[in-house]
Amino acid sequence: MKKTWFVMLLMMTAGMGMAQEAKYEIKSGIVKKVSTVMGQKVESTLYFDDYGKMEAVETTVNAAGTEKHMRTLDEGNSIASIDLDAKTVQRIEKPDKLNSFLTLTDEQKEKYKYQELGEEDFLDRPCKKISLELTEMGQTFLSTLWLWKGIPLKTEAQVGGMTVIEEAIDIQENTEIPAEKFTIPKGFTLSE
Repeated sequence: MKKTWFVMLLMMTAGMGMAQEAKYEIKSGIVKKVSTVMGQKVESTLYFDDYGKMEAVETTVNAAGTEKHMRTLDEGNSIASIDLDAKTVQRIEKPDKLNSFLTLTDEQKEKYKYQELGEEDFLDRPCKKISLELTEMGQTFLSTLWLWKGIPLKTEAQVGGMTVIEEAIDIQENTEIPAEKFTIPKGFTLSE
């Protein structure tokens, strides 16, 4: 169960990275999303600046009546998973995954069995609909994404017999992002 949750977390942060080139076609933004993972409602907010070169995802999970608040930062070779409630940080080696949907190489398209499925509107925005097949930690998951300016606005994924749908519910374009969203808060403890 924990392994499946970790794979789902990887799916929700798919594409997250410190890109050297533009990752998105807009300078900055805030994208609020909702999904249900293993029966639990998950709310996430993507913050990005400098066309995606700086990026953070904050996640709120309501499990058994208790809310859990997390922030995920890409630090190059690792991902900092920040527990905002317990004030702890865990660094995880970054798995090999897609960094940008704007600059996929032929090798990446082959590796992830990339297919273009046409165009479809989502939240009144024209999206490129694609499918991918990924294998992480011995599990294969299939995903369909609706991409707007390189940003996944909707993702449908199947892994371990479960289907997860994550959908954007609000998008703010070219907005000021507080710098602290891209840092580990002071006083947090690094856990091993």
